[in-house]
Amino acid sequence: MKVGLFMKPKGNTKRAGAPPDFWKNYRTHLDVPEDLKSWVLKQYYDQETLSVYCDASIKNDHSLIGVACSYISNGLIVVKQQYVQPPLYGENVPSWYAEIKGIMFALNFFEKYKGTCSEIVVYSDLIDIERMLGEEILFKKNMELQKVRKELRQLYKLKKARYGEKLQINYLPVEKRKFNPFYRSAHNAASNLVKG
Repeated sequence: MKVGLFMKPKGNTKRAGAPPDFWKNYRTHLDVPEDLKSWVLKQYYDQETLSVYCDASIKNDHSLIGVACSYISNGLIVVKQQYVQPPLYGENVPSWYAEIKGIMFALNFFEKYKGTCSEIVVYSDLIDIERMLGEEILFKKNMELQKVRKELRQLYKLKKARYGEKLQINYLPVEKRKFNPFYRSAHNAASNLVKG
């Protein structure tokens, strides 16, 4: 059999394009730090770690809570959101309650989006997340916060028993939130649920 010069190779060859520019619509006077860009792109392409950004928002009249998560790995971003009924209709809902519900939303559904990832990192803007997961007595006068914190700790222990050190919940500091498209997507999704 004679092989011609113009034979095509079998199979599909896909060329990787340029890295996504998550910041192309930012005004030029806003300088996005290069280390943040690198960190975000590393998460975007990471095939071993599922990064989960969670956030919550409370309707102005405190009648509804919106929670949302952005699941990021292997060049894929999935944003999911959910309504949460607050326990004290007509009264002020503490933002901690909403943020805890957001973390619980992440813990309940990350397995659906983890694919082949072996590690899971959940990011929250709740500054006291380590205290929430610890043994310290908190919220002595607020039974609803005590209850939701207990639910979070039980869920976290259950997931931790399965994943061990491969599951982490980390506080996301302000400098990592600003210009972060993944945090922004979760924040906007939660906020959009309760608008109106």
